[in-house]
Amino acid sequence: MGVRVFRTLGLRAAASALLLFAAPVHAETQAPPASAPSSDVLSRMFVWWDEAFKTPGAYTRDNFARFFTEDATLILEGKLVIDGIDEWVSHFQAIQSRGGEVEIVVPFKEVFEADGKIYTYHVIRSRREGKAACSLAAGHATLRDGKIASIVLVRSPLDPAKGPLDPQCWTQ
Repeated sequence: MGVRVFRTLGLRAAASALLLFAAPVHAETQAPPASAPSSDVLSRMFVWWDEAFKTPGAYTRDNFARFFTEDATLILEGKLVIDGIDEWVSHFQAIQSRGGEVEIVVPFKEVFEADGKIYTYHVIRSRREGKAACSLAAGHATLRDGKIASIVLVRSPLDPAKGPLDPQCWTQ
């Protein structure tokens, strides 16, 4: 993919995120309880990912290949971060090795599928060295042959000093 394609994808993700982040969070728009089933491949992958983060040795090529195409990419804030299954494995093994806790909250706050893409708005929460952190993320996954071919996300860290946190955030 050329720079123009990445810029276009990043701009689309950013525009989606801005619309989602601008919307107020009301109790009636909260995600259903964590016990609600998640049937799309992206939700199923993150349910696996959350468990795998807690399980040393679970981030393997074979496990990622269950959900991702060989050439799957990750674009964060408009920058290519991961290109191919082997990079998915090494990237998340490195994050796991640093310790702490990281969780993508599933079910997502919002999720829908259209034209071979799954669009999401969700919470990412973490704890490291006794400190909790939380972000809102929005973007989409592109599907190919029932697997994830790319994920494009923009994230916005939440700061409790600047206002209330999302109810799904960890506070301790």
